Amino acid sequence: MNSNLEVIPLGGLGEFGMNCCALRYGDEMILVDAGITFPGGNLNGLGIDLIVPDLEFLRGNADQLRAILLTHGHEDHAGAVSYVLREVDAPVYGSALTMGLVEQRIAERGLKGRRLERIEARQKLEFGPFQVEPLHLTHSFPDSFAFAVTTPVGCLIWTGDFKFDQTPIDQKPSDMGRLAEYGERGVLALFSDSTNSDVPGLAPSEFSVIEPLRTLFRKAERKIVASCFASSIHRIQILVDLAQEFDRKIVAAGRSIVSNIRVSRELGYLRAPQELFISPGESAQFPPDKVLVVATGSQGEPMSALSRMAVNEFKSIPIEEDDLVVLSARIIPGNERLISNLVNHFCRRGADVYDSRNFGVHASGHGYAADLKLMLNLTKPRFFVPIHGEYRQLAGHVRLAVEQGVVENNVRLIETGDILELSSKGARVTGKAPVGRRFIDEGHREEVDEVVVRDRRFLSEDGFLVVVLRLDRFSGELIGEPELVSRGFVLMETSAELMDETRQQILQVVAETPAEEKQDEEVFKEILRTRRMRFLRKKTGKRPVIIPLTLEF
Repeated sequence: MNSNLEVIPLGGLGEFGMNCCALRYGDEMILVDAGITFPGGNLNGLGIDLIVPDLEFLRGNADQLRAILLTHGHEDHAGAVSYVLREVDAPVYGSALTMGLVEQRIAERGLKGRRLERIEARQKLEFGPFQVEPLHLTHSFPDSFAFAVTTPVGCLIWTGDFKFDQTPIDQKPSDMGRLAEYGERGVLALFSDSTNSDVPGLAPSEFSVIEPLRTLFRKAERKIVASCFASSIHRIQILVDLAQEFDRKIVAAGRSIVSNIRVSRELGYLRAPQELFISPGESAQFPPDKVLVVATGSQGEPMSALSRMAVNEFKSIPIEEDDLVVLSARIIPGNERLISNLVNHFCRRGADVYDSRNFGVHASGHGYAADLKLMLNLTKPRFFVPIHGEYRQLAGHVRLAVEQGVVENNVRLIETGDILELSSKGARVTGKAPVGRRFIDEGHREEVDEVVVRDRRFLSEDGFLVVVLRLDRFSGELIGEPELVSRGFVLMETSAELMDETRQQILQVVAETPAEEKQDEEVFKEILRTRRMRFLRKKTGKRPVIIPLTLEF
């Protein structure tokens, strides 16, 4: 049995989102977070709604898993719980709001009989060799936790997402006193959020967005459409308070925001009287200057409520001249084009659009450099490991740690899949765990194979080329010339030379392929695909999907 502690990130290091990490001592293990990420960049428009971590490692060690601990309920930390619970059976622990949202997600996916435990800050938990204490930290989600995990080799602090907000909306400041107590006792390793490590200063309080939003409410002469992340309950509370102040009714638009508002109201996290809310259909009964729409889709997701409003496909809430649209969320890297298109559509309809680039309508929930330095100074770790962020944010956090006195040799910059072994004597990477991504089509409730996603991307970028071959069923010899059909690749009429050369290449492949392989249709198609792909990529720089069709006569 390994007497050292293994830290095995299955997602979230070197990338945004999909935060998920296993801690293992001997043959017992706990999982911290199980998050998703959303498709961006070259995955947009390929029928993928979300991405979850590959769970091969968990499936192979399912008998070792004692608990799943959730730092908070944002999708990038808790959105994959239902997918994990399909693969392994373990109790899930989190704050009341986090678990309320998780219960809703797993019910939507038809999972029953799972053990879901609501916990509070400073509550003592024990799972075999792991003694865990949740510590309250401020974030853009109420009752977010860090975890102090005491093990036989020492104590580690896992921050989750955090900032040191001095004026939190719920009036619950971070538990700096308890963090300092652990620092005085001795922290073997700190694993700390790196999202804003390259931003100087202290992160602004969530309170700081109230006045900019209030200014827009004063300015608005017609309806206001505000969008934020569906799980940003603090931001929704600010919008609710302003709606009451300016005598506006609220329309919740989008399935996730409707359900999250319901759950957070039921659990007492959102102070909002029921009479404040109206349905989309009822909004036409009120003057436009008496309506606030709170909608999903701040990242420009094509089928979100906000995107449908932007192109006037949300019939009960038409966008009209001088409506005011507020995107109260950060722009996730990779979504810039989607958001730009969204803004353009609203502007075409005469709406005024405000976002974090031109108005202070968003405050990050992640600490800036000074917040991260304060965490380092409170906990005084022997070893330091940056988590949550792309490689440049992790590397920037390393520099901050060294500046704050962590010995450079005691800093470990690891990425998803690295197995970090910790002991009282040292910390070293000892191997790699199987990791990867799984693509989910939520509309059809199915997983999309990576090969299918790859082909969709090639089709969207470089089109396809159909190769029709007529073969003698007995000899396997080619009958006549190959026929080629191009769609989205090259225009046949202007690429005669390339098409002729491609035919000659195909004739050569047919001649060189043994009869036995030609008789195996799938093998022969794969030979044609791979060899012609290389030829066409070399000639054109493109990678069209090759579709061989063999007809036997």
